[in-house]
Amino acid sequence: MGKQLQQTPNRNTAFAIHFIIKGAEKRRSMAYSKAKVLQRELGVIPKLVSVK
Repeated sequence: MGKQLQQTPNRNTAFAIHFIIKGAEKRRSMAYSKAKVLQRELGVIPKLVSVK
């Protein structure tokens, strides 16, 4: 019986997940700032809360 070869993953899933999370954080941040600008332009008192 020969030695069993250790297989390495062909994709770096940790990087892919990190990339997706960073993108979501950026989109949430951009949406939050855009909503604040729109509220300021409309004269509405901003009471936004960002939920993570």
